[in-house]
Amino acid sequence: MTRTQKVFAEATHSIGELSLQFVPGSAGELKLSHRSGDARQMEKPTISLYSSAFRPQNWMALYNSIVPSDVSFELVFVGPNEPAYRLPESCRFIRSIVKPAQCFEIGLRSSLGELVIYMADDCEFVTDHPLDRLYEVYELKNDPKNMISCRYMMDGQDQSDEAHHFFIDDKASPITPLCGLASRKFLMELGGIDRSFIAVMWDLDITMRIYKAGGRIILSDVYLNENKGRSAGSMLCSEFWSHDRGLLEKLWTSPDRKFLPERRRPVRSFSEKGLLERSQGPRGRWRGRMPLTLEKCFDFTRTKVLPRIDRILAFRGRAISAARRILAGRFKATFGRERQRHD
Repeated sequence: MTRTQKVFAEATHSIGELSLQFVPGSAGELKLSHRSGDARQMEKPTISLYSSAFRPQNWMALYNSIVPSDVSFELVFVGPNEPAYRLPESCRFIRSIVKPAQCFEIGLRSSLGELVIYMADDCEFVTDHPLDRLYEVYELKNDPKNMISCRYMMDGQDQSDEAHHFFIDDKASPITPLCGLASRKFLMELGGIDRSFIAVMWDLDITMRIYKAGGRIILSDVYLNENKGRSAGSMLCSEFWSHDRGLLEKLWTSPDRKFLPERRRPVRSFSEKGLLERSQGPRGRWRGRMPLTLEKCFDFTRTKVLPRIDRILAFRGRAISAARRILAGRFKATFGRERQRHD
């Protein structure tokens, strides 16, 4: 068992003994299989909700907003802050100090359910039986490429008319989801979360890939409320808006906000190697264990210098190939004239 697998097993609550295995795929896939452990075994759930683990004081409010539920579920929290209380049997905590987008990817890969919902731990459902309602719509539409979205409320005020568009001020732009229910297998086939995102907007990137794959975003009648009083000082959106929103728009739109026919570049999926221990791609303030100056030097080399060298070498290769073609053409022409003269 690798170090990453050991960390998953040691940090998992209330589901008995786990065996874990990475299975290579389009994005690399972490599969967890349950085997008999203690008396409190949990059957494989229908829906897995995965969330950042930043505010454990809010987790029971989220849990209580889900139950009772006829649809079986689990809650998976991934991040640095372990709760000081025992979690319910249907909840798990996985400790990791990597950046938020990577925590969500860990949650996605470690989910046991065939269907998944990404969450934030400052939100809770305000509609009764939310998972039952979302699941009913998903089954009714009967298309694994669809994502069934909740509707957004902030501090009890309905924001769904304004919030569910790629450009908030343009209702003609694509509909975007909030904490959507989707097929885990389909999301993994799309490549999972792009490691180029630090904290936010990765979900809208996945949304656009769903559209390109022929799927739809369907708004349900389930409301989810973001409680600003429970955000505990988190400023991820404002802190990383410039980087993550800028990246999102660069991938999918032109400077004049026209949508591109295709994503500007392929998805850069997370690697399974060191997934729990080291942030991959741009890291924001989620650094490693080396001195900050040294890490910034490595980041600069990886993100700025090496790509430039690759471009130079690619240009050099094309130049050499062109020169060879020109020389070959001249040799052929000269050899032909000499042969004609000899004849």
